[in-house]
Amino acid sequence: MNAGRSFREYVDLLKAENEIVEVTKEVDWRYEMSAVTRRVYDLHAPAPLFSNIKDCTPGVRVLGAPMGLSCDEKHPLKRLALSLGLPADLSGPAMVDAWSKLADMEPVPLRIVEHGPCKENRFFGEEIDLTRLPVPLIHEGDGGRYINTYGIMIARTPDGSWTNWAITRAMLDGPQTIAGVVIPTQDFGKIYSQWKELGKDMPFALCLGVDPAITMVAGYPLPTGMNEGEMLGAWYGEPVEVVKCETTDLLVPASTEIVIEGFASV
Repeated sequence: MNAGRSFREYVDLLKAENEIVEVTKEVDWRYEMSAVTRRVYDLHAPAPLFSNIKDCTPGVRVLGAPMGLSCDEKHPLKRLALSLGLPADLSGPAMVDAWSKLADMEPVPLRIVEHGPCKENRFFGEEIDLTRLPVPLIHEGDGGRYINTYGIMIARTPDGSWTNWAITRAMLDGPQTIAGVVIPTQDFGKIYSQWKELGKDMPFALCLGVDPAITMVAGYPLPTGMNEGEMLGAWYGEPVEVVKCETTDLLVPASTEIVIEGFASV
C-alpha cells in the first residue's frame, strides 16, 4: 500500500497535489482558526496549515480540513484516497469497496522501535502545560477547547490482551488535565470498565498528529478485541512501527507528532 506513513508525509502528499495552503499570518485559537477551516469545507478549498497560532508554542502546526472535499471536481475525494494510500483518482465506491475488506485481512504484529518524532522533545512534571498547544475553541457556546478531534486515544486491558485505538473527543481542562466522555458500550469504555472493576486508574495515551490512515482505522467498526494497529499493518502489508511511552508500557505509533500520557480517573 503506497501510503504516507506519518503526518509529515501526508502533508507533503497534499502539497504535491496542491491540496494545502500554508497560513503564516497569526490566527487566534478562539474561533478564528475553526472559522477559516469551516469556510474551507464550504468552498472545497485547499486544507489550511496554520503555523502561527496566537499565544501558543512557536513551531507547533495545525492542519485544518484534512479530509475536506477537493476543488478538483473530477476527484473530490482526493484527500481521503491519499490518506489511505490509494490512487488520488479513485472513485468513492471503489474506495469503500477496498476499505471494506480490512476486517477480513490477516493481522500483522506491530514492530517496536526506539525512536520517532514524538521522542524529539519530552516534557515531564511541571514542564507540562497543555494550554500552550494550539487547542481551538471551535464554536460559540462550546464548553471548552477540544484538544482532540482527529487524533486517537490508546488504552489497553489490564491483562494486556487487547489494545484499542479510538477516536475519542477530549476537552482541555487545565494545564495538565483533560476531560472526556467514556461511553460504556464503546470499546474504549469497555476497557475502562475493566480498570474500574480493579479500582485502578486507566493508563492512556492521546496521540495528535498521526498518519491519517491511523485515524481511519481507529474509526473502523472492527470486532471487539481486535487490535487496530495490527489491522493497519495488514492494510500496509508490513508492520506499523510503535514506540514505548515514557511513563507507562503503552505502545504508540512512532510517527506521532505529539503524545500526551495520562491516567483516566475511576
